[in-house]
Amino acid sequence: MLTAHFKKWLNNDMTTIWTSPTIIDQYAESGAELVHIPWNNSQFDAVISPDSTSLGTQGVLTHISKSPRVDETNKTYFLSANGYNFNDLPNIVSGITLRLTTNRYGRISDDTIQIIVNGEPAGENLASKSVDPIKIYGGVNDLWGIDNLSVSDLQNSNFGVLIRFKSHPHYPHKDGANIYAIELQIH
Repeated sequence: MLTAHFKKWLNNDMTTIWTSPTIIDQYAESGAELVHIPWNNSQFDAVISPDSTSLGTQGVLTHISKSPRVDETNKTYFLSANGYNFNDLPNIVSGITLRLTTNRYGRISDDTIQIIVNGEPAGENLASKSVDPIKIYGGVNDLWGIDNLSVSDLQNSNFGVLIRFKSHPHYPHKDGANIYAIELQIH
């Protein structure tokens, strides 16, 4: 009788454990260094080795509603989470799942949620307006619109995920954001 683990291996249906990045960097959109909100980079280790601390914005994101169509809103700097040291990668990659654990204070939504391959954003941006504290992106059979993703791409220290938040477009507010974990699973 075959065990479930052996059957998964035999069918190349392995899934890695949830894995955190070993490298986190931030950068501003070109020309927006003074208007976008940076992350507190002294807290990057909190996301790399999750504990009771979080990675937070250095300021608040605001949405000031003005009529007729000139609302004032903010975005964060981009976060590049890389260096995922995956164990037990499948021979053939069928999907990527991101689990993002945050506190968005009910008002901060996604601007960019995208895979990074060889140091460059690739595939689809899976950003949504949902402000749930734990969000799952991608899945078992979802390669985020990336063709020909190989195991060597995943083992490259420049593979990861690109994240940026923005003020929710429908709700006026003045809130910061915190990230507790940026975890990937490979199927």
